[in-house]
Amino acid sequence: MAEKICAAAVDAATYAIDKLYSYRVPDELREQVQIGTRVLVPFGFGNKRAEAVVLAFREDAGEFKLKPIVEVLDETPILTAEQLKLAAWMRERLYCTYFDCVHAMLPAGLWFKRNETYTLAPDADLAALRERGGEDGQVLALFEQPGQTLSVSEIRDRLGKGAGQTLDALAGEGILVYHSNTAQKTGDKTEKMLRLDMEASEAMSHISRRSPARMDVVSLLSDGGAMSQKEIVYMTGVSDAALRDMTKKGILRAEYEEVLRAPDFSEVPRAAAPVLSAAQQQAYDGMAALMDENAPRAALLFGVTGSGKTQVYLQLIAHALEQGKSAIVLVPEIGLTPQLLRQFAARFGEEVAVLHSALSAGERYDSFKKIKTGRARVVIGTRSAVFAPAKNLGVIIIDEEQDAAYRSEQSPRYHARDVAKYRAAQTDALLVLGSATPSVETYYGAKQGKYPVFTLTERFLGAGLPEVIISDMRGLAREGRSGIIGPDLERELISTLEKGKQAILFLNRRGNSRVIGCGVCGWVPECPSCSTTMTYHSVSGRAMCHYCGASIKITGKCPQCGSTSLFTETPGTQKLEEELHERFPSARVLRMDADTMNAKGAHERLLNKFGKGEADILIGTQMVTKGLDFENVTLVGVLDADQSLYAQDYRAHERTFSLITQVVGRAGRRFDTGRAVIQTYSPLHPVILTAARQDYEAFYESEMQTREALRCPPVCDITMITAVGELEQQVLSSLLALKTRLQSLMEGQFADVKAPVLGPAAAQMVKVMGRYRYHLTIRAKDCARWRRLISGVLREFMQDGKNRGVTVFADSNNEM
Repeated sequence: MAEKICAAAVDAATYAIDKLYSYRVPDELREQVQIGTRVLVPFGFGNKRAEAVVLAFREDAGEFKLKPIVEVLDETPILTAEQLKLAAWMRERLYCTYFDCVHAMLPAGLWFKRNETYTLAPDADLAALRERGGEDGQVLALFEQPGQTLSVSEIRDRLGKGAGQTLDALAGEGILVYHSNTAQKTGDKTEKMLRLDMEASEAMSHISRRSPARMDVVSLLSDGGAMSQKEIVYMTGVSDAALRDMTKKGILRAEYEEVLRAPDFSEVPRAAAPVLSAAQQQAYDGMAALMDENAPRAALLFGVTGSGKTQVYLQLIAHALEQGKSAIVLVPEIGLTPQLLRQFAARFGEEVAVLHSALSAGERYDSFKKIKTGRARVVIGTRSAVFAPAKNLGVIIIDEEQDAAYRSEQSPRYHARDVAKYRAAQTDALLVLGSATPSVETYYGAKQGKYPVFTLTERFLGAGLPEVIISDMRGLAREGRSGIIGPDLERELISTLEKGKQAILFLNRRGNSRVIGCGVCGWVPECPSCSTTMTYHSVSGRAMCHYCGASIKITGKCPQCGSTSLFTETPGTQKLEEELHERFPSARVLRMDADTMNAKGAHERLLNKFGKGEADILIGTQMVTKGLDFENVTLVGVLDADQSLYAQDYRAHERTFSLITQVVGRAGRRFDTGRAVIQTYSPLHPVILTAARQDYEAFYESEMQTREALRCPPVCDITMITAVGELEQQVLSSLLALKTRLQSLMEGQFADVKAPVLGPAAAQMVKVMGRYRYHLTIRAKDCARWRRLISGVLREFMQDGKNRGVTVFADSNNEM
């Protein structure tokens, strides 16, 4: 029988050497090794065991002696052919490894942990074996008696990393026995179920009349059904020991059923299909017709804040389910999922599954299984939910599609919108991009005729857009007014509280003060590992770096000169909360930011509390700008609206416009006319003015002129190559060498994609966690030929020993 050869993506392979590696499939593993299963393989010179996923089978070319697969880790394939194609597509575009892409698709509960060991054979003649000498003797000298087990880490600690081949050779001879001890990080959760193992009348005859609790157990189970042991104990008062005794005597039979840790929606009251307005119905009809074409289609649902885009989403999903298809709904923030989830659960019940990082590993694992088996056909989640193994996809919806949270900052550096486009093309599904402020790239695509636009110009139920006040903050300090809250916002807050209404205040800066320092000597706390000042948090009394987490205690005295004259500048949400308590002592205030939302379920508890009217003012960072819908909120305040306006990023204006528009849209979403106050030091800036008017078209036209002048996306693609290392001069010199190599190749064999290379330039945060970051910027069309050039240069760089200690990666169309 010819040997079976598989091609596998190996976890231990770096980008510089990443490819599909060939391995021999031992005869005893032939039936278990399938495409999409994970296996354990020897890798590298030391044959270190590494996790891999099988992507294909190959013919044996006979050129090399192939290493064998050691162990199969999955009983059935964990990844489908569709997912493996997606992994290959991502790898080709995102400058990452095959395994990086596979890893991104699996929830943390499906990852493996290993404790590798070698055991000396029980019948080994240890004295004779030790006479071998050499590397064999060094390894065997570690074992004191036959049958003893040592972990690989213990062996390597004593002999170094080069012992792998010797261990493999001894295992091949049968002298040592290898055990991977591989276990999935999260397993299935089961519950003990009990049922009668004989007729009820016969069971009663086996029970003493002095045991009424046991008799109650038989009566409870007399209908032939099963019940969990917990429920039986609760309902009858019987002890666990008595139940064990009844099982031992054959009266009861124990079974184990799987219990899903996924969120339970059984108690959410079911809701009828929404009644759509004429505009909503027109948008739904148009997109449903696209879905019925059974071909890859996309559409932009462009609706003002509060126009009822969610109701259209619900109808589209219902239409997909009627056709036997499934749906994925992406939201940018975990904080949006509680409100949205309740609406979807009310409509679709147990067919809903949720995926986001606030769930435990077990909950994510069970949600993944629920989707994979088809028990859940409606998936709601944040960025990574785009990889959900939903069967027969009919529609993918990306709500607030312009949000930067849809881009991953870790390898693979994917954008959920791009992955969704590919998945829609693979499965003939409809992709719906929904937003009140579409990304410039998305709207540009619509203008180019790539997909239709469905517009909702009016708010649902006829509510009007908020009346907006642009509050000029210039000169207030000279007038002797201090604090974060300006006179216009203070006046509106007083009016809102008097009417018994609620307000939302947005300040995109957590902590008490951005900067704390000494007014005498000028000292400010700087992070020792990052090129940034620390943010002061009054709750803990510490200054903290939000990049690496380093912190120092603030005692009230300057550590350099001992002065007590400490000042604070650019206050954050903690400081705003303190000021609100001072100015409005009777107001009930809630704060929603990364500092208060770190506990499990914190988002849902806080939003439920605010929704029930148990607070008057909600303050927060970006978490409060999108998707929240509270009928009693009539006032919104945007504090320090200029904060992101002047950032060194070509998306700064777009981000500012979107944030202001979105947060203003939280006010007056029902019958009361809302009001919004935008506090700014740039009251005449076009972005502030267009955001106040909610005039996206005017903003888009102005922004496109800027993008065309700067040759930024969507006019042109931007590739950034970033180098990171502990020695600043080494990072710069390595990046300069890479630039020279790029320019040389573009003068020769890659002259067809020639483009100017700008830099090296410092990243916005040049030093993070003790590592310096510089980048090159290149404006060129992102095509297969271009990616071949960049990937080749990156691989050369990584394989060059001169660059040891410097990490390099490339990204397309990310922030500058």
